[in-house]
Amino acid sequence: LQSGLIMRISQDGMAGYRLTLKGKKLTNTLNYMKYRDCIADLDLHYSANRRGRKRHFAYLYALFDRAGVPFEVFAKPLIQDVDVNDERRYFFSALEFKRMIGIEATPFKGSKLLGFLIGCGKVVSVFRSNFLMPVFGSHETLIPQYVNRYFSVPLDTAILICDFESSVTYLLQQIVEGVSYDKNRVNTAEYKKFIILPGDDSFLGRLNDLYMDDEIQHKLIERYRVDTSGKKADGKIRFVFGTGFIDDAPVLLCPGNVNAARLKYFVHNTGSNGIMSYIFCKYRDLAMLQELTKDKQIKVITID
Repeated sequence: LQSGLIMRISQDGMAGYRLTLKGKKLTNTLNYMKYRDCIADLDLHYSANRRGRKRHFAYLYALFDRAGVPFEVFAKPLIQDVDVNDERRYFFSALEFKRMIGIEATPFKGSKLLGFLIGCGKVVSVFRSNFLMPVFGSHETLIPQYVNRYFSVPLDTAILICDFESSVTYLLQQIVEGVSYDKNRVNTAEYKKFIILPGDDSFLGRLNDLYMDDEIQHKLIERYRVDTSGKKADGKIRFVFGTGFIDDAPVLLCPGNVNAARLKYFVHNTGSNGIMSYIFCKYRDLAMLQELTKDKQIKVITID
């Protein structure tokens, strides 16, 4: 503080610190690389939206640093050279992808997307919020189509990172109801898997589950003898809104994380069919799912 490199800021009883303009210039002089994306632009006259995105990136970089996910330019391959099947996960910003595809990046304008996790056989879109569910426009659904042209695996999964475990419940509730707390209509941008992860101590475990969910689900289907067929024994066609059926009762398996996109359909369509339905989940998600389904004919069972 005395040297004029950092300044103290306070609001609503909370205090923190940030680099002054002098401090930012010094980091450039020292060629300090970590968090380069947070300090490279010295123009302080940002729009409110741009300041918000920079805060989101600062949060993600600190979180990924703790989780061991490389995000710095010097610690990862170029996005055009990255191998999706690399045993490590890397974070690439949306801007890095836009620069790679050039003029084709038009659908990214106005997108809430912050970037991608690439590696371990997956490409995953990364979003960030705290309490309110982001409003995704129709252009957001075009982004996976562009990404699929450049990588060997489809982009069908997105994660939304929030601050706390309680925020996960609030965000899931908004998705299930289709309306955010500020009365905006919300959706999951047509991702087949839309996972909400809290940035607390459970983040790394939940992130690792994201890459194990399919394998664990196959084992659970065998363990509970879940019928995943779209037809009944008498040949009649039935709609599969969850994972399948146990004795004709609809079942949704949440092997490691709760897929918000699938949960929404399951809650809407099983709550009105007059048959008791079941959700299987980890113990950590039991209370949350019980709260979300408390007025429905849905029983939540732990698989731990």
